[in-house]
Amino acid sequence: MDNSAERSLLTRIAWMYYVQDLTQGEIAQKLNVSRTKITRSLAKAKNMGIVEIHIDSEYRACLDTEHALKQKFPFLEALVVPSGNSVDESKEGAGKACANYLESILADGDIVGIAWGSSLYEVGKFLGLKKPLNITVVQLMGGLNSSEKINPEEIVKQIARRLHANGVWLNTPAMMDTPEIKKALLSDENVKRVLSKATSCTKGLFGLGDVSDDGSLVISNALTVRDMAELRAMGAVGNLLGWFYDVNGNPIHSFVSERVISVPFEDIKRIPWKICVASGKNKALAILGAIRGGCMNVLVTDEITAQEILKVAD
Repeated sequence: MDNSAERSLLTRIAWMYYVQDLTQGEIAQKLNVSRTKITRSLAKAKNMGIVEIHIDSEYRACLDTEHALKQKFPFLEALVVPSGNSVDESKEGAGKACANYLESILADGDIVGIAWGSSLYEVGKFLGLKKPLNITVVQLMGGLNSSEKINPEEIVKQIARRLHANGVWLNTPAMMDTPEIKKALLSDENVKRVLSKATSCTKGLFGLGDVSDDGSLVISNALTVRDMAELRAMGAVGNLLGWFYDVNGNPIHSFVSERVISVPFEDIKRIPWKICVASGKNKALAILGAIRGGCMNVLVTDEITAQEILKVAD
């Protein structure tokens, strides 16, 4: 076949595949050639410049940022989505991406630990397994006196319903008034059973709290503005399930540590698959500390937040 005829055939095959949306099998049948030849022809069409792949700039930038995160943190699987016009829109986009990712990795017999927060509420909105699986979801932190969008009990209930999973609830408040009350509750057999179950999690789904005066723990009245100021003075940049840590991921032992009821910080890090979904530039330091501390190996976030993480990491 001369060059002109070959180029004409390759162009025809590329047109049928990329423009007419025919499958390789359908093209092979129409042209009376093997499917292998179609596969090779499509590859050759790209090599010869007959076909040029163009990725929309909005998503291309996300892929570039995603790659930069993986270069910076080689152990981290990052999923970066376009930022919305508001933090709420960005949370929704990240929540949808996280739901799709979680559905793709869930397996029969999984025990999924669930944290709390508005980002996880967004994940729950988009979950829906096509094939039923034998899954258990476990509440990793006590309840909060707050809206359903951040209350751990409501979020576990929502995700359990969407996944048709068995739910295990930690029926205690998240924050006790005194260390003595916490100690008494931890001696309860039901509480011990749930926390023991949580240490068997195969996957964990987390949101992260920052240390601002309008953080979720303050909004839910679990902590005061004064408490948060004291934690910032101690070097805290974020919290995971009520455990505060610094920018390098080191846990900060404080008055909160003596009062919070949730899975111990070190046990969280032992979960094999730790998925964190978080959006907002204000969360950048909290995310960075959690990455450095080994509290996640999968991050789902939006582009603006990802760029801010890279900025503060440098």
